[in-house]
Amino acid sequence: MLAVCAVSLMLVAAACGSSKKSNSGANSSGAKQGGELVIGAEQFPDCLNPITQCANSSWMHWAADQYVLPKLMTFDKDSNFVASPVLKEAPTIDNGDIQPDPFVLTFKLNPDAKWDDGSPITSADVAFTWQAYLKTTGSISSVGYDQIDTIDTSDPQKAVIHFKAPFADWPDLFGGNSSYLLKKAAFPNGPDTAQSMQTDLPFSAMPWKLQNFTVKQQAVLVPNPNYWVKDDMPLLSKVTFVPRTDQDTEINSLLTGEVSAIYPQPSPGFSKKLKGQGVEYKTGGGTTFEGLWLNLSKPGLDDPKVRQALMMSVDRQAILDQIIKPDSPDATILNCAGWVPTVGKWCDNTQFADIKYDVAGAKQLLESDGYTLGSDGVYAKGGVKLDFEFNTVSGNTRRENLQQLIIQEAKPAGIAFHIKNYDSTTLFQTVIPHLNHTVAIYAQTASPDPSVTSIYSCDAIPSQANSFKGQNDSAWCNQAATALMKQSDNIVDIGKRVDPIHQVGKYVRDDYVWLPFYQLPLVGAVRTDKVSGPVFDYTLTPLTNFYNINKWHLT
Repeated sequence: MLAVCAVSLMLVAAACGSSKKSNSGANSSGAKQGGELVIGAEQFPDCLNPITQCANSSWMHWAADQYVLPKLMTFDKDSNFVASPVLKEAPTIDNGDIQPDPFVLTFKLNPDAKWDDGSPITSADVAFTWQAYLKTTGSISSVGYDQIDTIDTSDPQKAVIHFKAPFADWPDLFGGNSSYLLKKAAFPNGPDTAQSMQTDLPFSAMPWKLQNFTVKQQAVLVPNPNYWVKDDMPLLSKVTFVPRTDQDTEINSLLTGEVSAIYPQPSPGFSKKLKGQGVEYKTGGGTTFEGLWLNLSKPGLDDPKVRQALMMSVDRQAILDQIIKPDSPDATILNCAGWVPTVGKWCDNTQFADIKYDVAGAKQLLESDGYTLGSDGVYAKGGVKLDFEFNTVSGNTRRENLQQLIIQEAKPAGIAFHIKNYDSTTLFQTVIPHLNHTVAIYAQTASPDPSVTSIYSCDAIPSQANSFKGQNDSAWCNQAATALMKQSDNIVDIGKRVDPIHQVGKYVRDDYVWLPFYQLPLVGAVRTDKVSGPVFDYTLTPLTNFYNINKWHLT
């Protein structure tokens, strides 16, 4: 989850010299070493624990965790799973590290891999992390980790994982899209990490260490001197993330040089605004999809006919034409229910194509369901009035414009909305995880693996009884669909997963769980007159274009 700064700071060179010493402070590649970089963060997390609901904030990963905490499997520039430097190589059937029946997975750890205190990363850390995802109070999800039977740690350099059944999405465990590897020695009180890592990350096995994190103010990264991949050591001496949560302020901060890089969500006119001197940007379809998400536990929305009528009251083509196409003319309507057409074969991009804007049809459907149009122009039945609370991120211009457009579109159909927006942290770490939203606009990120068990299965619905574990924030429970999801998770053969995944999408469509809008354009913008390097290599991946800031340097 999906979804998704106080002090003016400038780039400061670590050392200056005359033109006769222009190579001073440069490495062997000629890139300048030293200096500080300030990056604007559109949202800002309140906490840093990657296992709890803190991880519902995309910017928890993008502003802190992914630069400090290691993953076993990560992504390349094309969003393919690859082994991280923690591993000697990626497990495959050919190298014997994947045994299909019974399903056994071996992670061979790099003997050079170590924590920032110089201690080695071992299989005991893998086993501890498994227990942490299972036993942490308020764990965001245990999908996949609950399929592990045992982990053999007898060899410190090999984590031999025995599964209860085949689990196809194993690359997302201990890494991948949003998981990490934890250091066992940092948790002497056991695997329940709920009270840890609130405002600090006390260990690292990445190019950076977290020097300081202050809620709503900044996250400061400095090089990890004990990082073992010397070619990946940071060139910069410090990187500071600062919140710029208003989109206009965010872009202006870049244009004025107050910050040198941003990763903004597309806002109206962004393509023109980002044409300032010294600014370059990259945009395109990535792995993120956005739409209208419904909480099926709320009165009215527990009725599939109401959900169908609501979707018929939203003109998706008008949304695309007015909100997205002016800056991203190649964008199209998304018609699959949890994937994107540019990643794998998982998206059957025809499933929602029959849902069209049809005011008369929506009214007819509601009246056949026993709803009566009131004098205020809003349908009601049995004390349930179709006037829904409407939530999104305050200050996100695109989404706030979307809300206004949807309100106008739905009004003739007798469906009303009243807006109640929140700052991103409150919405994604408190309101939505506790099912206190009603109708909301937000985005999710698709992994290269098609599993959607964590966001759609019945046992992933957060509740007080399960300490709000799970990411099925739609509160949708279809037992047949859940069984199909879990069946798909156990199919390791990629080709054989396409059909069941498409069937899951059909269940989502037939139950009117949510309404997809579009594959959200991703945008990375950088002051290339101030910072150089491979600044756009990771823009269209789930990791943001900041993922490789260890390779960035002052211009």
